[in-house]
Amino acid sequence: MEKQDDLLRLEELYWQISRRINAVWKKVFDETLPGSQAYLLYLLEKKGVQKVTDLAGELGITPGAITSLSDKLISRGYISRVRDRQDRRIVYLEITPQGKEILQELRLQGRAAIKSIFSGLEPADLKHLVRIFEEIAGNIDQVQREMEDWNS
Repeated sequence: MEKQDDLLRLEELYWQISRRINAVWKKVFDETLPGSQAYLLYLLEKKGVQKVTDLAGELGITPGAITSLSDKLISRGYISRVRDRQDRRIVYLEITPQGKEILQELRLQGRAAIKSIFSGLEPADLKHLVRIFEEIAGNIDQVQREMEDWNS
């Protein structure tokens, strides 16, 4: 029964901690890049130039919503719109140097906040926590593969 109690307590703590850390990140980013703007900028930095339709699929929103988001980011100089040379109907978005800079600034602010959150942990405890999270991430990958197999 003790293991079950530990798992229930872990579940409670997981939800509490993840919501609160997410709130910290959200506060850092939302003042500058509200809503999906930060994630759109992140995707463009990570993946490079992207079609509007591909970004819509990645974010789970319509191409029209991407246009609305991108208009705001374009007006601030964080991304640019590029038309396909062969087919002008195809629109690409790319991050600008200014977009990369603001994303980096926000990451630094977020990391400073996270560093404060974990500052009370001993270095050995932090390493142990990282190891545990890596193991859990691997377990999640395995469960997701198994779930995909069930659905096949």
